[in-house]
Amino acid sequence: MKLIKGTHHVALKCKDTAMFEEVRRFYCDILGLETVREFGSGADAGLMLSTGNSLIEIFASGSVSTETGSVNHFALASDDVDACIRVIREAGYQITAEPLDVTIDCKSGEHYPIRFAFCIGPAGEEIEIFCEK
Repeated sequence: MKLIKGTHHVALKCKDTAMFEEVRRFYCDILGLETVREFGSGADAGLMLSTGNSLIEIFASGSVSTETGSVNHFALASDDVDACIRVIREAGYQITAEPLDVTIDCKSGEHYPIRFAFCIGPAGEEIEIFCEK
């Protein structure tokens, strides 16, 4: 029996309500994610956004570090890495790795072509924009 069937959600904790609103703007207004549910208010506010096949949960809990910690990054799937990076850049966010094509040679002998780029989100989170080719 397979115990894990996929990723349900990734959670971000904002340092304050101002960061929470900036995070909401980034994911909803810039990247176009839809809000699935909202809960609480003020420092207890939270929301879940759909990425299409999983969720990003955002908390306005306050007083957390913006270091990446033990989670290095999370990847958002896209059919157009370049367009996604363009809107992120135009919105003033830091691009840490420009779009790049890579082919990963798997031990099975298969070749796995991908295109990806990285940016830093408004809560200090490292985000990979990822496309399987």
